[in-house]
Amino acid sequence: MTKRLLAPLAIAAGVTLAITGCSAGTGANTSGSQAPVVDGTFAWSLNADPGSLNPLMTAGSPTHQLAMLSYDFLVNVDDKTSEIGPWLAESWEETTTSASFTIRDGVTCSDGSALTAQTVADNISFVTDEANGSALRGVYVPVDAAAAVDGATVTVSTPAASPFLLLNLARLPILCDAALADPKSIDASSAGSGMFAVTEAVANDHYTFERRDGYSWGPDDTTSETPGVPATVVVSIVTNESTAANQLLSGELNAALVTGADQDRLDAAGLNAAERGAIAGQMFFNHNEANPTSDPAVRAALVQGLNLDDLTSVITGGRGHRSTSLVSTNPRACVDDTVTGNLPSFDADAAGAALDAAGWKLGADGTRAKNGTPLALNFFYDSMGDTYDAAADLTQQAWTALGIDVTLTSGDSNKTVEVLLSGTDNTGWDVAWEPVYVNLPSMVVPFFSGPVPADGLNFSGIENAEYDAAVATASGLVGAEACSAWADAEKALFAETSVVPFADTVKKTYLQNAELAFGSQIVGSALRLLK
Repeated sequence: MTKRLLAPLAIAAGVTLAITGCSAGTGANTSGSQAPVVDGTFAWSLNADPGSLNPLMTAGSPTHQLAMLSYDFLVNVDDKTSEIGPWLAESWEETTTSASFTIRDGVTCSDGSALTAQTVADNISFVTDEANGSALRGVYVPVDAAAAVDGATVTVSTPAASPFLLLNLARLPILCDAALADPKSIDASSAGSGMFAVTEAVANDHYTFERRDGYSWGPDDTTSETPGVPATVVVSIVTNESTAANQLLSGELNAALVTGADQDRLDAAGLNAAERGAIAGQMFFNHNEANPTSDPAVRAALVQGLNLDDLTSVITGGRGHRSTSLVSTNPRACVDDTVTGNLPSFDADAAGAALDAAGWKLGADGTRAKNGTPLALNFFYDSMGDTYDAAADLTQQAWTALGIDVTLTSGDSNKTVEVLLSGTDNTGWDVAWEPVYVNLPSMVVPFFSGPVPADGLNFSGIENAEYDAAVATASGLVGAEACSAWADAEKALFAETSVVPFADTVKKTYLQNAELAFGSQIVGSALRLLK
């Protein structure tokens, strides 16, 4: 088997939280008449420092973006053509309860060791072993998955049907034996079979990667000798999007993700871009009984007091649209509109009345209180540019007008992990904005059910029996029936106003004197420098 289209379920859509990134979208840079550069340096910027570089131990998006340089994947899911092609696996098979991969011969790691089917199986076992604390347990790898090796073939199976098993496993970075034996050893380095290896890591400044000689197993037969593949990749941490745009225009950068108003001048300058759809605005509420947002009436009133159309326009810089699902990243496995008609409609007066009915009465000072306790909310958001700050300010103003004391706190992805996923203080926030980037509805389940941090990913502390039941039903189905059940699961969350996806956008990775040979994300094997 060399290449095939995604299953019809995925084709129908026409994918590691800013906390997990997945590939998506359409569009690519085209080289025109530019010629490939030999042994050049590819300069790329990220808007946040990754912290640890071990992609199995964090759900942070920057780590997973960098992992695409140093680590390979079992198969290549082309987000433009919806085709699955070989990568580490030269062939594969799938059923409703298993996915088998025959690992090609001759794949080596950055330390010179061989990457084998047993290495892949050990990756699966590492992630599923709860004692290891992998952030990808239940996200890319089902918690009950088991891996068995027969020669060059590894088969991952689950006790019950897992209709998205192949697509989930396709997003798992495969670490080499040394990293599995000592996960901390790659906090500031790499141990993978990817095109590039980390040679320098300066936190909050830059990360340097050098091309590996003899790499010959990339998608589309990419090797280390393919024309245009850079010799060096330098990733700078540039937190200001306008600065990154300036560096693109000046030629200091070859690639940068730009989501806000700076897109206009980059488009006007004629820069090509790889595009991918993504959720931009997603609102979570803390369900811990110590927090006022544990009351579904309060959650509904908070949403009712917001004009989500205005918020969408602000947070996307006028370039987005209202969300229709928890899953916004292409290629999507299910395309049902689960949001429209299932969230409270904007009505500030009705929101105030609902808070009154819930016992939160306006005082003489204009602040609401219940049994002598003021209605005070700690609102944390992942700040990814000026538009996010502006949207958060607009939300604070709307809730303040309802008589709520709102404290705003923002941070980058590392701060987000600390606040939401570390488990150090699960009551320290009431409302959080944190987009979860996925293209499969099954991938969000750990965020909406199961244990809370530090034992799990359910940072809101959601307990929703209808959601759990719908997930159980959906997990045993395939095709259109599965998508219908997953839609029921999402609607169960919206019925309790547990999570509110409100804004989608198109993210653009702009390219200067460069192109991506496949896909829309910066993958080591896809990088090409041009002159």
